[in-house]
Amino acid sequence: MPPTRPPRPLPSARGDGALAFLALGAALALVGLAAEVSAPALVVSVLLAVTVLGAVVRSTVRRLDEPYGPADRITVARSVLVAVSAALLPVGLAPVLERIADRPADAWCWAVFAVALPAWVLDGIDGRVARRTGTATQAGARFDQEVDAALLLILSVAVAVRLGLPGAWWVLLIGLMRYLFLLALRQRPTWRRPLPHSGYRRTTAGIQGGVLLGALVPLIPLPLAVAATAVALLLLLVSFGRDVVWLERTGRRLS
Repeated sequence: MPPTRPPRPLPSARGDGALAFLALGAALALVGLAAEVSAPALVVSVLLAVTVLGAVVRSTVRRLDEPYGPADRITVARSVLVAVSAALLPVGLAPVLERIADRPADAWCWAVFAVALPAWVLDGIDGRVARRTGTATQAGARFDQEVDAALLLILSVAVAVRLGLPGAWWVLLIGLMRYLFLLALRQRPTWRRPLPHSGYRRTTAGIQGGVLLGALVPLIPLPLAVAATAVALLLLLVSFGRDVVWLERTGRRLS
């Protein structure tokens, strides 16, 4: 009987966290060298990036109930890209808030697009890795979902800035929807139950990131970007509305 191979050791959450902060530090140094903004804006950039990545790394290091696996490693890599995207927000917002320009520079839009695109694409990979390696966990799924939500919020802010604030404030609803739902859970504890599988929900969630990324591309005319983003928001409102109706009906039947 041939000897069995010992199981491959799982990746280290602490080791990946340290590497993630090193990568973020290098990226922030590049942002500081390339961006022509004030020192306060750069400080805000660093604080945003460190806050985003720090929350991600903390959640992986403190996880005790389920193991940290290969898919989580991909999600941590994604979180570095999300943190860099967050760091870019003050760079684009500063000229607008200081009334130096009505909209951010095209170079900034391309920069956010270039950093956020791989973070969005990798979203479809970590789940497959978890299933193929047999390391899928509920904690990993929640971890991935929170990184997705952070990316959508960052992209919605970036698109709102490109489309023109304050008129494009409604774009922020795309990124805020999940957090508003979490706040609503405090008032409606009966909503705290697993939702059934929904192809519409999954498709709509995937559309949001793609539309927001497209709306950031300077080659896309602003009217088209506005129309596409409005349609994406409408689909998202319908998706959340369907889930709320299901939760309410289910809660009444169980009460």
